[in-house]
Amino acid sequence: MKRVGIFFILFISFFAFFQQPAEASGDQLIIINKSTNKLAFFDDGKLIKVFNVATGRRDSYTPEGKFKIVNKIKNRPYYKENIPGGDPRNPLGDRWLGLDARGTYGTTYAIHGNSNESSIGKYVSSGCVRLHNNEVRWLFGQLNLYTTVIITDSGASFEKLAVEHGYLDQNLLNKQLAEKAGSKLLSELSAYNSAINSGSISKINSLYDRLTSQLKATELATGKVSGKSNREILEAKYIRPSKIAIERTIYEVSQYRLLNDVGVLISKNKISTAEDQLSKLERLKKRSIAIKKAGNYKALPANVDRSLLALKATNEGNIMNTTLAQFNQTISAGKIGTINSQYDSFTKKLRATEIAIGQVYGSTNRNNLGDMYITPSKVAVERVIYEVSIYRLLNEIYWLLDDNKLNQARNEFSTLDRLKRRAIEIKKNGGYQSVPDSISRSLSSFENRLKTQVK
Repeated sequence: MKRVGIFFILFISFFAFFQQPAEASGDQLIIINKSTNKLAFFDDGKLIKVFNVATGRRDSYTPEGKFKIVNKIKNRPYYKENIPGGDPRNPLGDRWLGLDARGTYGTTYAIHGNSNESSIGKYVSSGCVRLHNNEVRWLFGQLNLYTTVIITDSGASFEKLAVEHGYLDQNLLNKQLAEKAGSKLLSELSAYNSAINSGSISKINSLYDRLTSQLKATELATGKVSGKSNREILEAKYIRPSKIAIERTIYEVSQYRLLNDVGVLISKNKISTAEDQLSKLERLKKRSIAIKKAGNYKALPANVDRSLLALKATNEGNIMNTTLAQFNQTISAGKIGTINSQYDSFTKKLRATEIAIGQVYGSTNRNNLGDMYITPSKVAVERVIYEVSIYRLLNEIYWLLDDNKLNQARNEFSTLDRLKRRAIEIKKNGGYQSVPDSISRSLSSFENRLKTQVK
């Protein structure tokens, strides 16, 4: 009788550890995917949380299939090494969710905590599924007894696996996924609208791709929802507001990106390509005005346009400086014919740069840009403007003589003398660097040859 009594006491003590609650499983599901070492917890038809887990160090150790949570134990001892429950050394942690796997009944296989947090995410266990201790405690408090647990090795999403195992209805899942995508879209939209309100085109640009990418994902998810009215509700709630924000800014973002691309081209000294790209800017601006007018969209903060104008002016200025360096090299070479051939394109570029800088907001900003880009170029023009004028006048005289118009040619020589005197005066007063002597010699030689023809 004593032996029977002792056995009965041990039997009762052993099952006291199992602290099984009375609640039923409810509408819950656990899916453990060994291919990713992640655990998904579904409740009331929704994916609530996903956790990282550790599974068997060999593929066969952690069983695959459909099981039930058959017991829930706090502070289970680790009998193999006689470590008490709740001890920090206990490899089971302080929560145990037993599974009825491979003919066992919650005593061999389980979802439990661990004594080595760094093992989570790896393939290290003898068959159980380990979680971080704080996460298994949370799951322990949420999970009902007899909840179904699916353990698989799959490339499918948790939602798709839930459909395959009959937990979720595909139509309901499609709506949930659309709502989930839409909620994420609204979050992106909120950040994007904040960037718009800040007036920072760089911030708008940095968030643009994320917003458009999430918009596409939401449109795709919404398109899978059954029922036209359901789709229309989702579109009105999520898609339409995002499209409006994109339409408000799409051309400003395009301008910003174009101008940045131009800046890269300039840095690589690809000036011709950079200028070709800049020519597209006006078309983008005109398209922007048309789209905003047609959609009656709210105007963007003034700083957006001001930033774009400043960036354009800076690009124009950097092209001007590169062009100036080339023009100064031509001057230094001392060939008046080459200087003359480049002069018109140089001054045309100078005028375009002045116009771009003139559109920049703020007199201080305009003055700074002018000092940086316009003034040095004007100095170069002043250095050679009279030499170019003299050269062109000499060419006019040449053609007059070629047509035997001697009187007109003599009159132009008088103009030439006045032009030369004016050149000397301007250069003296302006303190400009002298042009190479070869230019003066070429002009004098050209003039003397022509004068012999009118005597």
